[in-house]
Amino acid sequence: MGKASTTDMKLLDHLGELRRRLGVALAVNLVAAVVLFQYAAVIMEYLFALNPGMELVYISPQELLLVYIQVAFLAAVVLCSPVTIYEIWAFVGKGLYHRERVYVLTALFFGLICFGAGVAFCYLTVLPVTLQFFVRITTEQVSPMISVQNYADFINKMLLAFGIVFEMPVLVFLFSKLGYLRPESIRNKRGILVVLIFVFAAIITPPDVVSQLMLALPMLLLMQISYWICSAVDKGRRRKEAREAA
Repeated sequence: MGKASTTDMKLLDHLGELRRRLGVALAVNLVAAVVLFQYAAVIMEYLFALNPGMELVYISPQELLLVYIQVAFLAAVVLCSPVTIYEIWAFVGKGLYHRERVYVLTALFFGLICFGAGVAFCYLTVLPVTLQFFVRITTEQVSPMISVQNYADFINKMLLAFGIVFEMPVLVFLFSKLGYLRPESIRNKRGILVVLIFVFAAIITPPDVVSQLMLALPMLLLMQISYWICSAVDKGRRRKEAREAA
């Protein structure tokens, strides 16, 4: 009875700490969103800068306001991600071994860099090409007049998709280091992975072939890079095991 009571108390303590840390992260994000809402028009200028000449309109009285709120919230989530990650890490890290903590911290550091690289690649390279393509396929009978909500949704989804996709090498490194992934798993299932990449690209991007290809092709390259990373980690592990065996 005493042991069960002690276990229940520990579980309640852990749940209480998790609730507090998630509460802190949520509060910081909400405050940041309120502050950034004051600069939503400035943030939108960076999205409008990608516009190749489409006429943007809003078709309901509250649409532009909702877009500003959405943009402010997304910007807050991105800018406050270090705080959110720290709060989650402060809770999860206690249950990991030292070696695991080193691997996870390394993955988090490079994960932030890769996410930023994916967003930058999409903003500077993919979106200009994609939007220009959409403008070029218009005809004299049909001119582009896009809802600002649809325009913002398209750009935000593309930026988020590329940010997530560029995390692939980091996740492969982490799982390889922890021993959950071997290069043989990637090599033997390469065909299935290619199909899954195109399915994922079709799901996460807007329903057009250009956007899907612009996401799928970098994913194929990242898959190959991930395979090289996994192979390098596996070779290092084998050399270490050979030295210890000797």
